[in-house]
Amino acid sequence: MDQTLSPKQQAVDLITRAQDILIVSHRNPDGDSLGSTLALSLILEKIGKKTTMACPDTHGQIFSFLPKISDILQKINTSKDLVISVDLKNAHLGKLGYKKIEKENKVEILITPEDGRFEEGDVSSHIKGAKYDLIISLDTPNLERLGSLAEPADIFYEVPVINIDHHPANERFGKVNWVELVATSTAEVLVSLIEALGKDKPLLDEQVATCLLTGLIYDTSSFQNVNTTPKSLTVAAQLVAAGAKQQEIIKNLYKTKSLETLKLWGVILQKVQEDKEGRFIYSAVNKDEIEQTGSDEGAIGGILDELLKSATDVDFALLLSERDGQVHGSLRSIAKGIDVSVIADLFGGGGHEVAAAFRVEGNLQEKQDLILSKIKSSRASGDQPKEDGEIPTSETVGIPTVSVGKPTEEPKSEAVEVVEEEKPVEEKLAEEEPNPKVIEEKAETAKAPTSEVAKEEKPEIEEKPEMEEKPAELPKDESEPKSELKPEMKAESTEPTKDSNEDADGIFSFSTQIPKSSDAVEPQEAIAPPPPPEPNSDSLTKW
Repeated sequence: MDQTLSPKQQAVDLITRAQDILIVSHRNPDGDSLGSTLALSLILEKIGKKTTMACPDTHGQIFSFLPKISDILQKINTSKDLVISVDLKNAHLGKLGYKKIEKENKVEILITPEDGRFEEGDVSSHIKGAKYDLIISLDTPNLERLGSLAEPADIFYEVPVINIDHHPANERFGKVNWVELVATSTAEVLVSLIEALGKDKPLLDEQVATCLLTGLIYDTSSFQNVNTTPKSLTVAAQLVAAGAKQQEIIKNLYKTKSLETLKLWGVILQKVQEDKEGRFIYSAVNKDEIEQTGSDEGAIGGILDELLKSATDVDFALLLSERDGQVHGSLRSIAKGIDVSVIADLFGGGGHEVAAAFRVEGNLQEKQDLILSKIKSSRASGDQPKEDGEIPTSETVGIPTVSVGKPTEEPKSEAVEVVEEEKPVEEKLAEEEPNPKVIEEKAETAKAPTSEVAKEEKPEIEEKPEMEEKPAELPKDESEPKSELKPEMKAESTEPTKDSNEDADGIFSFSTQIPKSSDAVEPQEAIAPPPPPEPNSDSLTKW
């Protein structure tokens, strides 16, 4: 087998080369295992294969509407006996015996005729039992779940096995393991296989579609479970379009209850109890109670999904039932994030996050308290599963956390900030190049009020001497944020000069504005200030 091929391609290759195929599924069959088994058998027979279907337990009455369900066997013939046949048309049998030849390591069978004579052509031989050249296991996580079909399990090691499943606990026991964890059901996986096998001619018909949709609806509780995905809805639509009897499926699975089933449900509901510490509800029914109501084991599972699962203020529901010398536990998740497969694993069981099951050897009277005690202990110890995808944090692993402040971003050197912090050109020129005449003129102009206002309105300039000494250099990082300076700029209503330009924000900046830091790839030479104006009182008073 070419390991570079995908599991689907490997499965198609083995099916194409096989002729006699055995299809098996797990004990206590449900809608997905039965629907998948029947659908695959119908498909393989369409492409000329001989199929045998087997399941260790009988199916529930609610599945009787499915086609060919009566053809599913509870045992498979794995005998290795060599049968020797003798045609008696030319002679009558007299004596029969055998002789073992030790030296040659062989056995001779002696047949003595009473009259007449035997010819070599009168003798033939064959192996007793079917000789399968391929086994396909459906919806089964391990060989133990096959029950009596795998006792002994020699055939599963001698014949190639294709293992098709969607359970996370699958043990990959096949030669080809096609396990899709994101699939809602095995029936959903088979749709892809049927498409690959039907490249030459369409294989999906009304019967096949009905069987597959039964599996899809059963494992999603009619698309109510959290495992329902967009793909599952798309596949369901495809099956309905192919003729699947969706209303018949719903009627048989959810809307048809025999009087015996209702009586059994009544017994279970009367015995419902709540464990407040463990946050779960549970009930139990023994073998005698099942027989007294006239119901069957297949009716037990429905009460979990339709009634017990609707309880509030609990995390999950547990139903214990006595069957064939074993206690069967069925679990359904109620609260979000509770993985009941972890609880089933305590007893060697398994399943999905929202639905799981287990079996314990013994009777209900002996095992019920032990089972409940083990579950309560597990709940008390806090062994609760994390939700899928949860990543351990410092709180979950006990590592102290350290608060780290958000890194301070380096403020951008925008032209607006330069405008806010710069003084009028005349005042800067007066500071940079003191002119005796200008100073004398200022004193004579009654202490010009504009200079006092400038000093009062912009005291922050005094805190940044570098800005005063080098007005043409890039602003420092300590410049104040733009958001705080804008309101100040709006209040100034300064008229633009001939040398001013309007920036992108509608704020006027002088020709000495500094380029933004994002645009300043290379340092640019500072722009020389204009020559000082002639000293006169009019120009200073205007500013």
